[in-house]
Amino acid sequence: MPCNCCEIENNTFTEGDAKANLRDYRCRGPANQTKLILEAVRSLGLKDASLLDVGGGIGTIHHELLKDVAREATHVDASSAYLKVATEEAKRLGHEAQVKFIHADFTDVAGELPQADVVTLDRVVCCYPNFRELLKAASSKSRKAIAFTYPREAWYIKTVMSMMNFFQRVRNDPFRVFLHPVSEMEALLNAEGLKKVSVKQLLIWEMALYRR
Repeated sequence: MPCNCCEIENNTFTEGDAKANLRDYRCRGPANQTKLILEAVRSLGLKDASLLDVGGGIGTIHHELLKDVAREATHVDASSAYLKVATEEAKRLGHEAQVKFIHADFTDVAGELPQADVVTLDRVVCCYPNFRELLKAASSKSRKAIAFTYPREAWYIKTVMSMMNFFQRVRNDPFRVFLHPVSEMEALLNAEGLKKVSVKQLLIWEMALYRR
């Protein structure tokens, strides 16, 4: 569905980027912060689960979890290029029929989607200006858990993100990155009936797992 978010994402996250990400995935496996999400979801001990992957990129999370945890997945992404590459990889892996691909801003279509056992958002919150709307929509779709990654609240991250946004403004590129307050994200999810059960950190990224 057409939306300003989709326009921005299509211009920022290109097919060339997606193919480069896919090459990295095939050569090295999931990125380190994605591994944290996968470990967190697997720690839940679920079988035949339904998965909703928001902003799933090349589809790494459902490519991996369909091996042992999930029976079906929905992949919502604002980048048509990444969805194309994710669909092609799902075909190659033989599980295209288990994944529903949706090109949209997740918050625009969340009300139309069924609930899933687990909702994942890998490096998505930092690309979305209204984290409250995003996380409320994600929590409304989660029956059991949410696992997501976001930038750590560290001085060096703030500095780098400020520089990134400065150069985006210079180039007249509307895409921005955001460092949302972790305490406010936690308070919102708590209010939605989800409690933090695990947190792990890397140099740049932090992963949090919330359960009902």
